[in-house]
Amino acid sequence: MSIKNVAVTGAGLAGLTCAQQLKSLGFDVTVFEKSRGVGGRLSTRRVDWASFDHGAQYFTVRAPSFRQWVDGLLAEGTVAQWSPVMRTAPQKNDAWYVACPGMNNLARAQAKGLAIRLNTRVTALARVADQWQLSMEDGTHQSGFDGVVLALPNEQAVPLLAPHQTEWAERLSAVPLQPCWTLMLTTAALDVDYEAGQPISGPIAWWARNDSKPARIQRQGQQDWVVQASATWTAQNLQADKATIIEALQRALLVELDVPSCTVLETAMAHRWLYARRTPGLPAAESSWWSPSLQLGVCGDGLTHSRVEQAYLSGHDMALQIRNTA
Repeated sequence: MSIKNVAVTGAGLAGLTCAQQLKSLGFDVTVFEKSRGVGGRLSTRRVDWASFDHGAQYFTVRAPSFRQWVDGLLAEGTVAQWSPVMRTAPQKNDAWYVACPGMNNLARAQAKGLAIRLNTRVTALARVADQWQLSMEDGTHQSGFDGVVLALPNEQAVPLLAPHQTEWAERLSAVPLQPCWTLMLTTAALDVDYEAGQPISGPIAWWARNDSKPARIQRQGQQDWVVQASATWTAQNLQADKATIIEALQRALLVELDVPSCTVLETAMAHRWLYARRTPGLPAAESSWWSPSLQLGVCGDGLTHSRVEQAYLSGHDMALQIRNTA
């Protein structure tokens, strides 16, 4: 069966990369995204007084194909290197990069020129006359696709896969993604030299001064903090209200910074990621899955490792698999 029209569900970096690569290879591609913007966990919350990268914090570069793409973004100023002063220094062998002026600009760069339908949640897939039909949450349908790629968190891909590829659905079900509560906080300037930290215990897994990143909003006397809770603490407090989360993580941050108190300048915010990171320690699968007989595929960092680079590589590999069987 030949493939010309492809539907990609999910406009995170894996889905966007797959779509962009397919488009460059001559395929007709439509991306469906349930949210109001692209990027998934490449997210930036913009408010009047600050911006907060409340999803992915930075990324590293190892693979040559990813390096080539990032080098182009470096040259145009969409990406910059970030070397924060760390309180709890990790084993850091790779340079850290961020998108500018926010992490979601990495996804925006990859979305250029693509046909993307936002605020459109795909709820079911069906084979109709040897093609795929997508059913939407609003009751509408979109038909005429030769192939479908699911670039979604594992838990969201399973119900779409189960009627068509039981084995894949079972494999994804065995690899849950962990949740993460994130605090966004603006304070008066604190007498702290450190700009980021990765505690090895306690409620916090990561904290950073977002305004220390290149090309962020910087205001005199103001500091903007992103605090990401550990998966264990998040799971224990998954159903807590946002006010409780804000108070607890703010208190934990002050302990990490070794300061007794802070002056909060603006309204603090919290965001709950239900599917933040692949559960560590589980065996990695192939970078992407493609069934030539069904013309159905799966890609995303949930298959292997929760790294920005891996999302890119998974989407890139997915497109090449489709080309090789088209």
